[in-house]
Amino acid sequence: MVKTLGKKIENLRKERWGKLFFTLSAATCYLLFCLINISFSSSASSEFSFKEKISPPLSKKLAQKENQILKVWIYFQDKGPDLTKKIDEVRGSLSRENINRRLKILTWERIVDDLDVPVWENYIHKVRPYLSRPRHASRWLNALSAEVQAINLKKIASFPFVSKIEEIKAYRSRLPLPEKKREAIEFKTQNHLYDYGPSYTQLNQIKVPLLHDLGLTGQGIIIAMLDSGFNNLAHQALAHLKILATWDFVNNDPNVNDEPGQLGSGDHGTETLSVIAGFYPGKLIGPAFGASFLLAKTENTDWERHIEEDHWIAGVEWAEALGAQIVSSSLGYRDQFTHGEPNYTWRDMDGETTIVTRGANIAANKGMLIVNSAGNEGQSRPPILNTLVAPADSYWVLAVGAVDVNGERASFSSVGPTADGRLKPDVMAMGRSVYSASPSKIDGYIYVSGTSFSCPLVAGAAALILEANPSWSNFDLMLALELTASRASTPDNLMGRGIINAFQAAHFPLKSIYPPTHLAVKRIENNFGFFKEYINHLTWRKNERNREKIIAYRLYALNLKEKISSFFLLAEIEAQTFKFEHRGLLGDEEFIYKITAVSETGVESDPEYTRR
Repeated sequence: MVKTLGKKIENLRKERWGKLFFTLSAATCYLLFCLINISFSSSASSEFSFKEKISPPLSKKLAQKENQILKVWIYFQDKGPDLTKKIDEVRGSLSRENINRRLKILTWERIVDDLDVPVWENYIHKVRPYLSRPRHASRWLNALSAEVQAINLKKIASFPFVSKIEEIKAYRSRLPLPEKKREAIEFKTQNHLYDYGPSYTQLNQIKVPLLHDLGLTGQGIIIAMLDSGFNNLAHQALAHLKILATWDFVNNDPNVNDEPGQLGSGDHGTETLSVIAGFYPGKLIGPAFGASFLLAKTENTDWERHIEEDHWIAGVEWAEALGAQIVSSSLGYRDQFTHGEPNYTWRDMDGETTIVTRGANIAANKGMLIVNSAGNEGQSRPPILNTLVAPADSYWVLAVGAVDVNGERASFSSVGPTADGRLKPDVMAMGRSVYSASPSKIDGYIYVSGTSFSCPLVAGAAALILEANPSWSNFDLMLALELTASRASTPDNLMGRGIINAFQAAHFPLKSIYPPTHLAVKRIENNFGFFKEYINHLTWRKNERNREKIIAYRLYALNLKEKISSFFLLAEIEAQTFKFEHRGLLGDEEFIYKITAVSETGVESDPEYTRR
């Protein structure tokens, strides 16, 4: 049994990690192509005519009407001069949360790359006179989204530092048909720490109350919510929330609720937020009510034109920079355009084509767990092979489908496979008749349906699992959720690997040994008059999940003040000691510490990190 389980883990891990380089390359191949072009001489660059830089759909519109306003991506050849210096500056500015997340899958030498460097301001300054309105600069895509009069595209394309111009695409998620009669739902809570009221059913189906009983609430986990806005944050079930930051990427201000004269409605975001984080015992409790949140308004629900794709990219980049570990995105991009504009098709759901999928791939390979709705497009019909929405098609995105109270697939839930033949959706959770807060009444509650609501249930469960296993990476979380789901041994493209089991996932033997927990550091200053002594006092706790005997802890340090630095072994400490003093420090020195556990067989665990 142990060998079989180990083989399953190894096979799925190899499948995911075996595609890491390919997927990351696919996600960023366009940008890398642009960066390679820096080696071309300026004379070679000038040989490209503006027609070759402007995409065919844009060229067609340009020929039709030169005074129309278009929404476009303007891609640049490179990040400007002194790239190495810029990378070093970014590395020095990373937050503690960002560093800890990235180090779970990246070495210190690779923790920052070209994609983290902002778009060079000089390029933006030079194209600015030809823009009607700049929108977002994407460091990951090395591109600027903007509104441009069609006739100005020629001038912009003539700049040698511009590599390509494409039209921004967008999609608005289809809502399920209204239910004729809401299903009768039994929500009696039995033998649990909290009274869940009507929300018990949606949580009990994925075994969240068992984790709440252990004291897990999502505390210490940063979750980014990408949605259409967030009204009614004073609701009784939301008043407790710890909101770290907000930004409206549609209207470019920090207010994410509805404002007079602005685009979009925040009802949908209120509902998804309450599903993941609501807390009002007897009425509504979400999985991760103790987590910290970043709220990004990235969708305009009033006007379904080319306005959303670049907002989503901007929102994810913003959240990543602020240290988000999990993204819950109940948005998707494919078709259903207004005004006769072009769209994506099922053939584009291949894990690398759409802009948002490229962005999601980059985010995942910087350590973020992206949880996204599979879509509400229902069953596919030949010759269409899938009804997925981007970025749910990404290999590195956890795509969530919807089931009803009985665990049966909801008819509206989108299906796979991806265009390149991969299994999708990945997992399922309740998405029909989900209990949520009302977006209009401070003490009201409603039932809602859609994969928009199964998504935050899974994202919230993932936060509890991460709280229980702080050394796990985003890829570890995906493996644990998939391998413990109800249909893990018999997956298909209707239900994926089935309904998640948060309790089993949190206790899944993904690792053979685990690092100590609660690693923390405190600076001590001893003033002896003629000199000061600085000491970093480190403490940690025994990890009770280890079944193998732990014989030692290895403590490593990395000096952030040294230009060329890497982790070095600071001390090997016997297993019954849970503190260490790092002495002889300068007042301005900063360190990242990591600690591992060593078993009697010589196996070393994954590290746990902290920073001072």
